[in-house]
Amino acid sequence: MGSPRRRGRVTIRDVAERANVSVSTVSHTFSGKRPISEETRRRVLETAEELRYSPNPSAQSLKLGRSGLVGLVLRPRDAIAGSISGTETIVRLIGAIAVHVVERNCALVLVPSFGDASLRQVPVDGYIVAGPYGSDPVVDELLERNLPTVMIEEDPDRPDLPWVAALDHADGMTRILDGLEARGARNILAIVGKENNAWTRYSREVFLDWSKRRGRSPLVEELYEGEGVQGARLLVEPYLARPDRPDAVVTSAGRFAAGVADIAQKLGLRIPQDLMIASLLDSGYTRSHEPAITSLQAPIEELGGRAVALLFDELDGRQPAPDQEPLKGVIEWRASTGD
Repeated sequence: MGSPRRRGRVTIRDVAERANVSVSTVSHTFSGKRPISEETRRRVLETAEELRYSPNPSAQSLKLGRSGLVGLVLRPRDAIAGSISGTETIVRLIGAIAVHVVERNCALVLVPSFGDASLRQVPVDGYIVAGPYGSDPVVDELLERNLPTVMIEEDPDRPDLPWVAALDHADGMTRILDGLEARGARNILAIVGKENNAWTRYSREVFLDWSKRRGRSPLVEELYEGEGVQGARLLVEPYLARPDRPDAVVTSAGRFAAGVADIAQKLGLRIPQDLMIASLLDSGYTRSHEPAITSLQAPIEELGGRAVALLFDELDGRQPAPDQEPLKGVIEWRASTGD
């Protein structure tokens, strides 16, 4: 292999010569603009590190017409509020997105609010909007400004919008309900969030449809997720004190499930003999509770990676893949359902 032609500032040509590849291959390795084999990519990066080379951000920006910044907008109201246990899914999602963005030699910017006009001056190449609301004004603004935008979960009022990385809510809720029924549940209460987003709306719709197909009167309650464990305790206690109480409860959040379990135990109900409990979202609340609570483990890291890949496809002028399948979670059946 060759060696740098001169001392002083290391250039992209020096890296190409040492790694025995073309200058364009080095450029594509850092920009992510063209596919590079994993072996070649590793060799280029190791050579660049050995020579202490890093691409000039200004030059890259001029060449690609990009700033190298990706904006992330978190729409759920309590997305970054409260304890780590309560925001575990969001923390995992941010981490996954950050890793995939950095792997493309870009930086992630967490955008707190679009109400701040100064944020419009930040030269962001494109945005990822997590958990958009129905007819979301943030999505409207980004599209009006003609900015590349990918949504994590669709806008439930506009399911035809392209560039969406989504979870299969119908599959997860249906499999949990079928599992509870197979374990003997006949009177199931669903506690879902109040947010007007795909996660809440579709979870509710699937439960109502599932109950209707079985000729049962559905029991559904809504609770703002920020009310957490205590909110679920207050909400569910009257139900569990009734003679015709539910024999199973499914919740859209782990903190709700923990609150249900707390009240059931306070009232002397045995879990799972008297009451089965399951959550549509796994978290520290469900894993650490005694007994541990059955939960759906969503592929959050894969979801974040898919969103980043979609955004860079859009930035590169590609078309969204037709009929991309939503991601399915894995149910962890635990002691709260007799497993």
